[in-house]
Amino acid sequence: MVSGILIAGLVLILIASEMILRGGVGLARQFDISPLYTGIFVLSVLTVMPELFVTYRAAAMGHTGMALGGIIGSNLFDLLFVIGLGALIHPLASPPKVLFRDGTALLAGCAGLVVCALEGAVSRQAGAALLAIFAAYLVILVLTDWRRASDHSVPLARALRRSHGEIPSLAASFFFLVLGVIVLGLGAHLSVIGGIHVATELGWSETTVGLMMIAFGLSSPKLFTTLVVAVRGEGAVVVGQILGACAFNLLAVLGLVALIHPMAIPEQLRHADIFVLAIASLILLPLLAMHWRLSRPRGVLLMIAYGCYLGFLLWRQGLPLPWEL
Repeated sequence: MVSGILIAGLVLILIASEMILRGGVGLARQFDISPLYTGIFVLSVLTVMPELFVTYRAAAMGHTGMALGGIIGSNLFDLLFVIGLGALIHPLASPPKVLFRDGTALLAGCAGLVVCALEGAVSRQAGAALLAIFAAYLVILVLTDWRRASDHSVPLARALRRSHGEIPSLAASFFFLVLGVIVLGLGAHLSVIGGIHVATELGWSETTVGLMMIAFGLSSPKLFTTLVVAVRGEGAVVVGQILGACAFNLLAVLGLVALIHPMAIPEQLRHADIFVLAIASLILLPLLAMHWRLSRPRGVLLMIAYGCYLGFLLWRQGLPLPWEL
């Protein structure tokens, strides 16, 4: 029953994510917003709405371990497992522009989080600084993709692919968007409540639940999208989408939530997981830069690295590893 609440919340988040994206893209097309701006300001922003809602709800309820664990765990899952799985399905192209632009934004977010870890909290000042970096990142996104073909612009390619098909009416698009936001709010609330009860029932810390269970639920929409895109062989879209989403999480989501609810960083995150995320990001970018593509063997290595991280989380929680049984 307790775990059912968490599962229900995560399922609602998955459903709401699709509804919000459908409604947002529909409104953008109804108001004749260019595909580039749809990709940057509609798709990119709406993609991280689950992280924003869950992080805000958990922080507002005083469960900062779950709030921060969800974001950090979601980014690690995306960078290691999702990209690794995409490469296993089909080697992923990683254009230099995507790596230098979106990868730099990701590293900037990781650096900001490391500074916050050293200070012990994500303060309002830190939140404002992260949002300032995010604003600069948005400007660079627009300038670097201005008048580029979809083959060279991840936001534009995503918008064109997402907009393919029948255009929903204005009323239907608005309905999807509003209903999606409502369902997402309910899903976020149930996820946090369910996560709290699961942590109590299993005797785990809320931070661990956030890093594992909440993180998987938040990343599931991007996981399914990546599977579809990787099968089509659109590797550049996969890499750009994941790097951009992770940068949005650390800069926009964390910055906005911290501006409203400053968060103390739990000891577990301060001493390990934040640095694991930073190191994983630093290692991933050179792997993507090798021949400007991520091969299947390197994708498998990323997935193994994520499996090792999960093993570390379980060991830290007190569960024995296989060779200790």
